[in-house]
Amino acid sequence: MTKKRIGILTGGGDSPGLNAAIRGATLTAIRKYDMEVYGFIDGFNAFFEPEGEGFVRLDETAVQDIHAFGGTILGTASRGNPFEMILRDEVGRPLRNADGTVQTRDRSGEAAARIRNMGLDAVLCIGGDGTLALAHDMYLRHGVPVIGIPKTIDFDLAATEATFGFKTAVQVASDALDRLRTTADSHDRVLILEVMGRYAGWIALHAGLAGGAHAILLPEIPYDPRAVWRRVTTRFRRSRKFSLVVISEGAKPIDGGYAVAETREHPAANVVLGGAGARLRQELEDLYRQEENSVIEAGGYPPEAPEVRVVVLGHIQRGGTPLAEDRIVATACGGFAVDLAALGQFGTMSAWIGHGPVGVPLADALKPHFVDANTTSLVRTARELGICLGDEVDED
Repeated sequence: MTKKRIGILTGGGDSPGLNAAIRGATLTAIRKYDMEVYGFIDGFNAFFEPEGEGFVRLDETAVQDIHAFGGTILGTASRGNPFEMILRDEVGRPLRNADGTVQTRDRSGEAAARIRNMGLDAVLCIGGDGTLALAHDMYLRHGVPVIGIPKTIDFDLAATEATFGFKTAVQVASDALDRLRTTADSHDRVLILEVMGRYAGWIALHAGLAGGAHAILLPEIPYDPRAVWRRVTTRFRRSRKFSLVVISEGAKPIDGGYAVAETREHPAANVVLGGAGARLRQELEDLYRQEENSVIEAGGYPPEAPEVRVVVLGHIQRGGTPLAEDRIVATACGGFAVDLAALGQFGTMSAWIGHGPVGVPLADALKPHFVDANTTSLVRTARELGICLGDEVDED
């Protein structure tokens, strides 16, 4: 009897727990079902490598002890969209249209053919909303037998109560706030910590609460810079000389858009968010200058203003050793994804609900999961603690 074969790929940004998920899936496939397991290198890009390349055979030795390591042994790519692959010349440069835009081609059929030719009975796609959306499209358009596994530090997937990588990212941000508190207090400064999360504010909200922030700015709640200014200056002028502000990279002022660090050439790619913290610093400094000029014009002495500095945590949130909780979720969801494959329940995701993994439709998982300013209990907690969320003037 021919053994069943499964493939595993990791796509999108790296996230703590990826290796634990690969290990959980591989060991379950081998020990429970006696399957052959193949790992694809660099996500969906692997399908377009020359014949016989782009993948490795995974066995028990290959995944031994990898659960504690950050990153992914299979590599990952955030620009490998099989439906819009960039066309390149013989030296790898993107081909361009007359208007300067890059040329793309739908090569998803080639990817599906590669999967069929390899005799794969299932492909486990470990990723966030982008990777899982591509997996879902491969399932719908080409009948590729995909199972999703929820990886994202942003926690922006629906239909699951956990996405591995999130808790580790929150812990890193919380640790950063603990460290920033001492230097902010020592120097009487306002320190702004910019964290990841894209358009979801979960990292900022959780880390801000855990780290005792005085203001938390989320993408879902456009902020008024005057509210933040009032908060930090009120503390400063009551001799509480320092303040900690956590701002999500996707936070935006009430009269502005997202802070964008980079716009990628690929037509289907997301912009790279960044600079929200620096913009907030500029807004606070502008407000001080307005106040200073007003006081001087009235014949008074301008009040002392706190010094504002910005720390961008960046990819530190993605790297390093995953927390135990992320390892557990990743391992269990990876193993259960193999169970779903064995049952033929394709087009689903191995979600974490309650205290263990369950199968949910991929379509449900791809619905947005954002912080609801009206119903999220942690938002209410923050308001009750007097934390400024930027949408009202908070008193200390």
